[in-house]
Amino acid sequence: MVKTAGKRVKIYQWTENGLDIQVTKKAIRNMYLRVGADGSIRVSAPLKMPECDIRRFIRERMDWIEEHRKKKGQNLPPWEIYEGQDREAKKQECRMRLEKILPRVIQECEQKVGVHAEEWRLRDMKTRWGTCNVEKKRIWLNVWLAEYPEECLEYVVTHELVHLLERGHNGIFYGYMDVFYPRWKDVKTRLNSGVQP
Repeated sequence: MVKTAGKRVKIYQWTENGLDIQVTKKAIRNMYLRVGADGSIRVSAPLKMPECDIRRFIRERMDWIEEHRKKKGQNLPPWEIYEGQDREAKKQECRMRLEKILPRVIQECEQKVGVHAEEWRLRDMKTRWGTCNVEKKRIWLNVWLAEYPEECLEYVVTHELVHLLERGHNGIFYGYMDVFYPRWKDVKTRLNSGVQP
């Protein structure tokens, strides 16, 4: 039992149907079940709730748990799917795949936009698909773009090139996007939704 801000809280783990579940017992009246973005399962229960009642509560909701874990897993970005050595191996694979197709995609996009970036680099990024240093004309791309359809790479490359014409995200910028990559809104939605082929 631990105390948090003067309140008693008991936190422990157990396995049910092969799934790891975190149980938190605290001063509440009802039980709550949550499935995290990473597929983790957490149950909050009253301090005096018997273990058998908590287990029954979980077992009765197994179908719901599996359904939500599946949905969460489908929407995870690729950098959250892999861990440890698997993640590093997958990242290197992504880098090699992008290095093969990127010169062609860059050339095609630069011809459409009418600008040229002095330097292109790949980086493991968790919050952005690409960045552009306007002064140095240097563009960084997220290495995990390799896990998405090529149109997503085309969209991000075009987006970053347009920053060489218009620094900010404003009406002028999006006007350029409409001209150079008319489907950009649909592709952006697909990319940010985590939907992969």
